[in-house]
Amino acid sequence: MLNKQRPKDFSARYSRKEVGTAALFLLPAFAIFIVFKYLPLIDNFRISLTSWNFLSPVKKFVGFQNYKSIFASETFWLVLKNTFTYTIWSTVISIVLGFLVGVVLYQRRTMGSKILRTVFFIPNVTTASAVSILWIWLFDPDFGLSGQIFGALGLESPRWLLTPGYAMWIIISLSVWRSVGYVMLIYMSGLAGISDEIYEAARIDGASPVQQVFKITIPLLAPTTYFLVITSLIQAMQVFDIVSVMTGGGPYNTTNVLNLYIYQTAFARNRAGTAAALSVVLFFILLILTVIQRTISSKKGEYES
Repeated sequence: MLNKQRPKDFSARYSRKEVGTAALFLLPAFAIFIVFKYLPLIDNFRISLTSWNFLSPVKKFVGFQNYKSIFASETFWLVLKNTFTYTIWSTVISIVLGFLVGVVLYQRRTMGSKILRTVFFIPNVTTASAVSILWIWLFDPDFGLSGQIFGALGLESPRWLLTPGYAMWIIISLSVWRSVGYVMLIYMSGLAGISDEIYEAARIDGASPVQQVFKITIPLLAPTTYFLVITSLIQAMQVFDIVSVMTGGGPYNTTNVLNLYIYQTAFARNRAGTAAALSVVLFFILLILTVIQRTISSKKGEYES
Protein backbone atom coordinates (compact mmCIF):
# COMPACT_ATOMS: atom_id res chain seq x y z
CA MET A 1 0.00 0.00 0.00
CA LEU A 2 1.43 3.31 -1.04
CA ASN A 3 2.00 5.92 1.65
CA LYS A 4 0.55 9.24 0.67
CA GLN A 5 2.65 12.19 1.74
CA ARG A 6 0.57 14.67 3.68
CA PRO A 7 0.86 18.27 2.50
CA LYS A 8 2.84 20.46 4.81
CA ASP A 9 0.97 22.86 7.03
CA PHE A 10 0.75 26.39 5.62
CA SER A 11 2.33 27.90 8.75
CA ALA A 12 5.22 25.42 8.52
CA ARG A 13 5.99 26.25 4.89
CA TYR A 14 6.02 30.03 5.27
CA SER A 15 7.29 32.20 8.07
CA ARG A 16 5.20 34.97 9.60
CA LYS A 17 7.42 37.53 7.94
CA GLU A 18 6.80 36.03 4.49
CA VAL A 19 3.05 35.85 5.10
CA GLY A 20 3.03 39.43 6.33
CA THR A 21 4.99 40.62 3.30
CA ALA A 22 2.63 38.82 0.91
CA ALA A 23 -0.40 40.27 2.69
CA LEU A 24 1.11 43.74 2.46
CA PHE A 25 1.48 43.42 -1.31
CA LEU A 26 -2.03 42.01 -1.69
CA LEU A 27 -3.65 44.68 0.48
CA PRO A 28 -3.91 47.40 -2.24
CA ALA A 29 -5.59 44.96 -4.64
CA PHE A 30 -8.05 43.84 -1.94
CA ALA A 31 -8.75 47.47 -1.06
CA ILE A 32 -9.51 48.32 -4.70
CA PHE A 33 -11.86 45.32 -4.98
CA ILE A 34 -13.68 46.21 -1.79
CA VAL A 35 -13.98 49.95 -2.42
CA PHE A 36 -14.82 49.86 -6.13
CA LYS A 37 -16.65 46.55 -6.47
CA TYR A 38 -18.13 45.01 -3.35
CA LEU A 39 -19.14 48.16 -1.44
CA PRO A 40 -21.00 49.60 -4.49
CA LEU A 41 -22.83 46.27 -4.88
CA ILE A 42 -23.93 46.34 -1.26
CA ASP A 43 -24.89 50.02 -1.47
CA ASN A 44 -26.83 49.39 -4.69
CA PHE A 45 -28.87 46.67 -2.97
CA ARG A 46 -29.52 49.03 -0.04
CA ILE A 47 -30.77 51.74 -2.45
CA SER A 48 -33.01 49.17 -4.18
CA LEU A 49 -34.95 48.92 -0.91
CA THR A 50 -35.67 52.64 -0.84
CA SER A 51 -37.63 55.30 -2.72
CA TRP A 52 -35.19 58.02 -3.77
CA ASN A 53 -34.97 60.60 -6.57
CA PHE A 54 -31.23 61.47 -6.30
CA LEU A 55 -32.07 64.95 -4.95
CA SER A 56 -33.82 64.33 -1.67
CA PRO A 57 -31.50 63.89 1.34
CA VAL A 58 -33.93 61.27 2.68
CA LYS A 59 -34.09 57.76 1.27
CA LYS A 60 -37.47 56.36 2.27
CA PHE A 61 -37.31 52.66 3.09
CA VAL A 62 -39.92 50.69 1.12
CA GLY A 63 -38.63 47.15 1.48
CA PHE A 64 -39.14 44.97 -1.59
CA GLN A 65 -41.79 47.25 -3.07
CA ASN A 66 -39.49 48.23 -5.95
CA TYR A 67 -39.07 44.59 -6.88
CA LYS A 68 -42.81 44.00 -6.73
CA SER A 69 -43.47 46.96 -9.02
CA ILE A 70 -40.80 45.76 -11.45
CA PHE A 71 -42.23 42.25 -11.79
CA ALA A 72 -45.75 43.67 -12.08
CA SER A 73 -44.72 45.98 -14.92
CA GLU A 74 -45.51 44.93 -18.49
CA THR A 75 -42.70 47.19 -19.72
CA PHE A 76 -40.14 45.26 -17.68
CA TRP A 77 -41.17 41.93 -19.20
CA LEU A 78 -41.09 43.44 -22.69
CA VAL A 79 -37.60 44.82 -22.03
CA LEU A 80 -36.47 41.46 -20.62
CA LYS A 81 -37.85 39.69 -23.69
CA ASN A 82 -36.05 42.16 -25.96
CA THR A 83 -32.81 41.62 -24.05
CA PHE A 84 -32.97 37.84 -24.39
CA THR A 85 -34.01 38.11 -28.05
CA TYR A 86 -31.03 40.30 -28.82
CA THR A 87 -28.69 38.19 -26.67
CA ILE A 88 -29.63 34.79 -28.08
CA TRP A 89 -29.84 35.71 -31.75
CA SER A 90 -26.73 37.90 -31.84
CA THR A 91 -24.76 35.19 -30.02
CA VAL A 92 -25.94 32.29 -32.19
CA ILE A 93 -25.51 34.06 -35.52
CA SER A 94 -22.11 35.51 -34.56
CA ILE A 95 -20.75 32.13 -33.48
CA VAL A 96 -22.04 30.28 -36.55
CA LEU A 97 -20.73 32.87 -39.02
CA GLY A 98 -17.48 33.33 -37.08
CA PHE A 99 -16.90 29.57 -37.14
CA LEU A 100 -17.52 29.32 -40.89
CA VAL A 101 -15.28 32.29 -41.68
CA GLY A 102 -12.58 31.04 -39.31
CA VAL A 103 -12.49 27.54 -40.85
CA VAL A 104 -12.38 28.85 -44.44
CA LEU A 105 -9.66 31.45 -43.80
CA TYR A 106 -7.57 29.08 -41.66
CA GLN A 107 -7.51 26.43 -44.37
CA ARG A 108 -6.43 28.82 -47.12
CA ARG A 109 -3.50 30.55 -45.34
CA THR A 110 -2.74 32.91 -48.22
CA MET A 111 -1.92 36.61 -48.24
CA GLY A 112 -5.49 37.32 -49.29
CA SER A 113 -6.83 35.40 -46.29
CA LYS A 114 -4.60 37.44 -43.95
CA ILE A 115 -6.03 40.65 -45.40
CA LEU A 116 -9.57 39.29 -44.98
CA ARG A 117 -8.85 38.45 -41.33
CA THR A 118 -7.93 42.08 -40.75
CA VAL A 119 -11.03 43.29 -42.61
CA PHE A 120 -13.31 41.06 -40.53
CA PHE A 121 -11.65 42.07 -37.25
CA ILE A 122 -11.63 45.86 -37.78
CA PRO A 123 -15.31 46.36 -36.77
CA ASN A 124 -14.58 44.73 -33.40
CA VAL A 125 -12.05 47.42 -32.46
CA THR A 126 -14.13 50.31 -33.84
CA THR A 127 -16.14 52.26 -31.28
CA ALA A 128 -19.77 51.24 -30.96
CA SER A 129 -21.03 54.80 -31.36
CA ALA A 130 -19.18 55.25 -34.66
CA VAL A 131 -20.48 52.04 -36.24
CA SER A 132 -23.98 52.78 -34.92
CA ILE A 133 -23.98 56.09 -36.78
CA LEU A 134 -22.73 54.27 -39.89
CA TRP A 135 -25.58 51.74 -39.57
CA ILE A 136 -28.12 54.56 -39.16
CA TRP A 137 -26.90 56.04 -42.45
CA LEU A 138 -26.95 52.65 -44.23
CA PHE A 139 -30.60 52.07 -43.32
CA ASP A 140 -31.78 55.65 -43.69
CA PRO A 141 -34.83 55.44 -46.03
CA ASP A 142 -34.26 58.88 -47.54
CA PHE A 143 -30.53 59.55 -47.86
CA GLY A 144 -28.86 56.27 -46.93
CA LEU A 145 -27.73 53.26 -48.94
CA SER A 146 -31.05 51.52 -48.33
CA GLY A 147 -32.99 54.46 -49.75
CA GLN A 148 -30.75 54.59 -52.82
CA ILE A 149 -31.10 50.86 -53.53
CA PHE A 150 -34.86 50.84 -53.16
CA GLY A 151 -35.10 54.08 -55.12
CA ALA A 152 -33.11 52.55 -58.00
CA LEU A 153 -35.63 49.71 -58.06
CA GLY A 154 -38.54 52.13 -58.07
CA LEU A 155 -39.60 51.10 -54.58
CA GLU A 156 -39.99 52.94 -51.28
CA SER A 157 -37.52 51.90 -48.60
CA PRO A 158 -39.00 50.68 -45.30
CA ARG A 159 -38.31 52.87 -42.30
CA TRP A 160 -36.19 50.20 -40.70
CA LEU A 161 -35.42 51.77 -37.34
CA LEU A 162 -38.94 53.16 -36.88
CA THR A 163 -40.75 49.88 -37.59
CA PRO A 164 -41.15 47.44 -34.64
CA GLY A 165 -40.76 44.39 -36.86
CA TYR A 166 -37.43 45.52 -38.31
CA ALA A 167 -35.64 47.66 -35.71
CA MET A 168 -34.40 44.88 -33.42
CA TRP A 169 -33.05 42.87 -36.34
CA ILE A 170 -31.13 45.87 -37.64
CA ILE A 171 -29.50 46.19 -34.20
CA ILE A 172 -28.73 42.46 -34.17
CA SER A 173 -27.17 42.72 -37.62
CA LEU A 174 -24.84 45.45 -36.36
CA SER A 175 -23.87 43.36 -33.34
CA VAL A 176 -23.13 40.36 -35.56
CA TRP A 177 -21.05 42.49 -37.95
CA ARG A 178 -18.97 43.76 -35.02
CA SER A 179 -18.40 40.40 -33.30
CA VAL A 180 -17.84 37.98 -36.20
CA GLY A 181 -14.17 39.00 -36.46
CA TYR A 182 -13.55 38.30 -32.78
CA VAL A 183 -15.28 34.90 -32.94
CA MET A 184 -13.30 34.09 -36.10
CA LEU A 185 -10.01 34.90 -34.35
CA ILE A 186 -10.81 32.72 -31.31
CA TYR A 187 -11.82 29.80 -33.52
CA MET A 188 -8.67 30.15 -35.61
CA SER A 189 -6.61 29.96 -32.42
CA GLY A 190 -8.49 26.78 -31.52
CA LEU A 191 -7.90 25.33 -35.00
CA ALA A 192 -4.17 25.92 -34.61
CA GLY A 193 -4.22 23.48 -31.69
CA ILE A 194 -5.65 20.62 -33.79
CA SER A 195 -2.96 18.40 -35.27
CA ASP A 196 -2.88 18.09 -39.06
CA GLU A 197 -2.24 14.36 -38.59
CA ILE A 198 -5.84 13.90 -37.47
CA TYR A 199 -7.14 15.37 -40.72
CA GLU A 200 -4.57 13.38 -42.67
CA ALA A 201 -5.83 10.14 -41.13
CA ALA A 202 -9.42 11.15 -41.86
CA ARG A 203 -8.59 11.84 -45.51
CA ILE A 204 -6.90 8.44 -45.81
CA ASP A 205 -10.09 6.84 -44.43
CA GLY A 206 -12.06 8.61 -47.14
CA ALA A 207 -13.70 11.35 -45.09
CA SER A 208 -14.96 14.29 -47.14
CA PRO A 209 -14.21 17.91 -46.10
CA VAL A 210 -17.76 18.26 -44.74
CA GLN A 211 -17.42 15.04 -42.73
CA GLN A 212 -14.10 16.27 -41.33
CA VAL A 213 -15.77 19.46 -40.12
CA PHE A 214 -18.62 17.63 -38.38
CA LYS A 215 -16.61 14.65 -37.08
CA ILE A 216 -13.32 16.34 -36.15
CA THR A 217 -13.39 20.13 -36.14
CA ILE A 218 -16.66 20.78 -34.30
CA PRO A 219 -16.10 18.14 -31.53
CA LEU A 220 -12.49 19.22 -30.90
CA LEU A 221 -13.52 22.88 -30.80
CA ALA A 222 -16.30 22.22 -28.28
CA PRO A 223 -14.37 23.88 -25.38
CA THR A 224 -13.79 26.95 -27.56
CA THR A 225 -17.48 27.03 -28.45
CA TYR A 226 -18.49 26.78 -24.78
CA PHE A 227 -16.19 29.69 -23.95
CA LEU A 228 -17.54 31.83 -26.80
CA VAL A 229 -21.19 31.05 -26.01
CA ILE A 230 -20.96 31.99 -22.33
CA THR A 231 -18.78 35.08 -22.75
CA SER A 232 -20.86 36.29 -25.70
CA LEU A 233 -24.10 35.82 -23.74
CA ILE A 234 -22.72 37.78 -20.79
CA GLN A 235 -21.47 40.58 -23.04
CA ALA A 236 -24.69 40.75 -25.05
CA MET A 237 -26.81 40.90 -21.89
CA GLN A 238 -25.05 44.18 -21.05
CA VAL A 239 -25.64 45.89 -24.41
CA PHE A 240 -26.28 49.61 -24.09
CA ASP A 241 -24.43 51.86 -26.51
CA ILE A 242 -25.63 50.67 -29.92
CA VAL A 243 -29.28 50.55 -28.79
CA SER A 244 -29.01 53.98 -27.18
CA VAL A 245 -27.50 55.56 -30.30
CA MET A 246 -29.60 53.80 -32.94
CA THR A 247 -33.12 53.74 -31.48
CA GLY A 248 -33.04 54.93 -27.86
CA GLY A 249 -35.17 51.87 -27.06
CA GLY A 250 -37.92 52.71 -29.55
CA PRO A 251 -40.17 52.37 -31.32
CA TYR A 252 -42.60 51.73 -28.46
CA ASN A 253 -39.92 50.01 -26.34
CA THR A 254 -39.57 47.22 -28.90
CA THR A 255 -35.77 47.56 -28.87
CA ASN A 256 -35.33 48.61 -25.26
CA VAL A 257 -32.89 46.45 -23.28
CA LEU A 258 -32.16 46.09 -19.56
CA ASN A 259 -29.07 48.30 -19.36
CA LEU A 260 -30.75 51.13 -21.27
CA TYR A 261 -33.96 50.67 -19.26
CA ILE A 262 -31.97 51.00 -16.04
CA TYR A 263 -30.39 54.22 -17.32
CA GLN A 264 -33.75 55.63 -18.37
CA THR A 265 -35.37 54.71 -15.05
CA ALA A 266 -32.57 56.30 -13.06
CA PHE A 267 -31.74 59.48 -14.96
CA ALA A 268 -34.81 60.20 -17.09
CA ARG A 269 -37.43 59.31 -14.48
CA ASN A 270 -35.29 60.00 -11.36
CA ARG A 271 -36.29 56.69 -9.76
CA ALA A 272 -33.02 55.59 -8.22
CA GLY A 273 -34.57 52.85 -6.06
CA THR A 274 -36.29 51.15 -8.98
CA ALA A 275 -33.18 51.47 -11.16
CA ALA A 276 -31.10 49.89 -8.39
CA ALA A 277 -33.59 47.01 -8.16
CA LEU A 278 -33.33 46.50 -11.92
CA SER A 279 -29.55 46.43 -11.56
CA VAL A 280 -29.85 43.71 -8.93
CA VAL A 281 -32.02 41.65 -11.30
CA LEU A 282 -29.44 42.06 -14.08
CA PHE A 283 -26.67 41.15 -11.63
CA PHE A 284 -28.33 37.84 -10.74
CA ILE A 285 -28.90 36.99 -14.41
CA LEU A 286 -25.21 37.57 -15.12
CA LEU A 287 -24.29 35.63 -11.96
CA ILE A 288 -26.24 32.61 -13.21
CA LEU A 289 -24.46 32.77 -16.57
CA THR A 290 -21.09 33.04 -14.81
CA VAL A 291 -21.85 30.03 -12.60
CA ILE A 292 -22.74 28.03 -15.73
CA GLN A 293 -19.43 29.07 -17.30
CA ARG A 294 -17.47 28.03 -14.20
CA THR A 295 -19.32 24.71 -14.05
CA ILE A 296 -18.58 23.94 -17.68
CA SER A 297 -14.93 24.96 -17.25
CA SER A 298 -14.48 22.77 -14.16
CA LYS A 299 -16.07 19.77 -15.87
CA LYS A 300 -13.81 20.32 -18.88
CA GLY A 301 -10.81 20.39 -16.56
CA GLU A 302 -11.86 17.13 -14.88
CA TYR A 303 -12.35 15.53 -18.31
CA GLU A 304 -8.93 16.59 -19.55
CA SER A 305 -7.20 15.47 -16.37
